[in-house]
Amino acid sequence: MSKATVSRIEIDLPPIADQRRIAAILDQADALRAKRREALAQLDSLTQSIFIEMFGDPKIQIEAGACSLLSDVVAPGRIVTYGIVQAGPEVADGVPYIRTGDIKNGVILEDRLSKTSFEIAESYSRSAIKTGDIVMSIRATVGTTALVPESLNGGNLTQGTARISPGDGVRNEYLLSYLRTHSAQAWIQSNVKGATFREITLGKLRQLPIFVPSLDLQKVFARRIGVVNTLTATAQRSLAELDTLFASLQHRAFQGEL
Repeated sequence: MSKATVSRIEIDLPPIADQRRIAAILDQADALRAKRREALAQLDSLTQSIFIEMFGDPKIQIEAGACSLLSDVVAPGRIVTYGIVQAGPEVADGVPYIRTGDIKNGVILEDRLSKTSFEIAESYSRSAIKTGDIVMSIRATVGTTALVPESLNGGNLTQGTARISPGDGVRNEYLLSYLRTHSAQAWIQSNVKGATFREITLGKLRQLPIFVPSLDLQKVFARRIGVVNTLTATAQRSLAELDTLFASLQHRAFQGEL
C-alpha cells in the first residue's frame, strides 16, 4: 500500500474535548492499577525481608554447600515434572491446565485457564497437581511461581510449567518464598538456555540448591507472613478486577461508548 493511499484513508475521530475526557478516564484507571502493582511489590519486599531476617541470604548457604537439591525436598513419588505435551481441543467441562502465561503477579489466573479432556489428563496423571503444590514457569517467563489453590486440585500443567510438591520436611509457604528470593531467582536465571526461546530444563531445575531449616522455624515463618499473604491476596484480586475494568474501558472507548 502506497503512502498516497494511506494518506487518503479517513479516520472518524471524536471531538478533542471527548478525546481528552476519555484519556483522563483511562489515565485514572491505569493509575489505580499502578498503585496496586506498587502495593504488591512492597508486600513481596516485606515477605523477603522477613525471610532474610529469619534465615539469612540463601546465597551464603548455597556457596557454603549447606543445601539439599530441589529433587530431594519434594514429596516421594511426585518428582519435579512438566505436564501435558498435546492438550488437544478445548473441552468446556474438562480438566484445567496451567500454561506459562497463566501465572501473573504470583497467582494462577483461573478464569483464563484452558481445559483438556479427562482422557488426555488421565494419560498425564504423573503431572496432576494438588492443593498446596507450587507451579513454576520453566519457559519464557522462567521462574515465576504460584501456589495451587484448592479449586485447581486435580488439574494439570503444560510443557512450559513445572510442578513442585513440597515433601514432609519443607512447608510450601517457606519453599515458595525461598524460590522467590533474589538468590534463588539469580541461580535459576543463570541456568536458563536460549535467547529467543528461554527455558530451564527439568534436569537443571531439580539441581536447584535448597536450604532447609527446621520445621519449627518454618512454622514460625508461616505464621509471620500469614497476615502479609492475606493482604497480598486482597491486592491481587483488586488488581485483577482493575485489569478487567481497564480492558473494558478501552473497548468501550474504541467503540464510541465511553
